[in-house]
Amino acid sequence: MTDQRTPEPSPETGLSSDDAATEPTTATAGTDPGHPAGTAPDDPAGTDFGDVARTDLGDPTGTAVADQPSVGVADPASGTSSEGSGDGAGSDATPPPLTQGPPPAADPGTAATNPAASAAPAGRSMATPAARSLSYAVDIVFCIDVTGSMNPVLDAVKTNALRFYDDVQTNLTDKGKHVDQLRVRVVAFRDFSVNTDNALIESAFFGLPAEQIFFDQFVNGLVAEGGGDAPESGLEAVALAITSPWTSAGDRRRQVIVVWTDQPAHPLDRSVLPPDLAGSVPADFDALTDLWEDAQGLLGPSSKRLILFAPDGPGWSDISANWENVVHHPSQAGGGLSEVDYGTIIDSIGNSV
Repeated sequence: MTDQRTPEPSPETGLSSDDAATEPTTATAGTDPGHPAGTAPDDPAGTDFGDVARTDLGDPTGTAVADQPSVGVADPASGTSSEGSGDGAGSDATPPPLTQGPPPAADPGTAATNPAASAAPAGRSMATPAARSLSYAVDIVFCIDVTGSMNPVLDAVKTNALRFYDDVQTNLTDKGKHVDQLRVRVVAFRDFSVNTDNALIESAFFGLPAEQIFFDQFVNGLVAEGGGDAPESGLEAVALAITSPWTSAGDRRRQVIVVWTDQPAHPLDRSVLPPDLAGSVPADFDALTDLWEDAQGLLGPSSKRLILFAPDGPGWSDISANWENVVHHPSQAGGGLSEVDYGTIIDSIGNSV
């Protein structure tokens, strides 16, 4: 009798799609703004960032090759393992004993139906390509208002700088996410109309945890002082954050900007900026919007996130109403974000990844 077998499917990579549903592009406090196109960063297949199931590339259906012993294949959907065998019954097949004399003639019907059967020598299993894990890289830029009223949140950042990496990773693990590379940098701002000489202080990116001591030293060197009138130069800080030297490492990436301020923002005005900075800041809010929305720009269309801890008012309300991928946590004007605890900050970052 001719042994009819189902042809073995070609190997392919199976990726989970936990993030396929389209989410709103501007979210309210405590929610993830989501992925506008229903996809994860730099992921045309719609794979969720950080929640990718690793699938064996060798045999997606769990069907064994020829008459060889069954091979267990992880089921990314159920988290279970299925045992495949030549007869599809899920039991382990016993290899035939070795015999003397010439091997039996191949059944032409079997070879035609299942080419893999003629390719695999008796007593041997087909080699399975090793699964390749995806790597994930996250860059975070903190835009921190360091005027006189901002001591509460600045003190919280200073107190927790050395444990920031561990806190973020713990939060991500609790959410079922994993990050291979995490970098942070700081853009501290005051008011260019009053504090021309020290209205903007920038750091480089710090790779965590290796450079967390330098991150700690930088934030502990910041002093909350100055400020003048109520609005501050927050939009200039956002512009510099958008044009950060973002990483190109990793198979999947996320770029996150977090703004902390208790005051509205001045309109963009290049005339008050130092000459070396004027060329790096857009001329007005429309140009800043174009910089954020540019699909061919430095930020990935679906990988960028902006988290605002800022009061409703000029600048911040405009961003919240018009920009995509924004989460706005309205703060109390003039309160130094004293009502915002450190845990909320960490959770918002975890939700954005």
